[in-house]
Amino acid sequence: MSSKNRLFSVIVICLTILMIIFLVKDSLCEFHYRKGGIEMAAFLACHKS
Repeated sequence: MSSKNRLFSVIVICLTILMIIFLVKDSLCEFHYRKGGIEMAAFLACHKS
């Protein structure tokens, strides 16, 4: 893979991650994961303004 292709790939990945964060920024304050009898939850200290 050439240097230009690698740089372009990194830029596209970063932009994609930023767009996803922008779209779901309100729901990033808490995260729930359930599988079978196990549930994991993570809560972040978010300030709603």
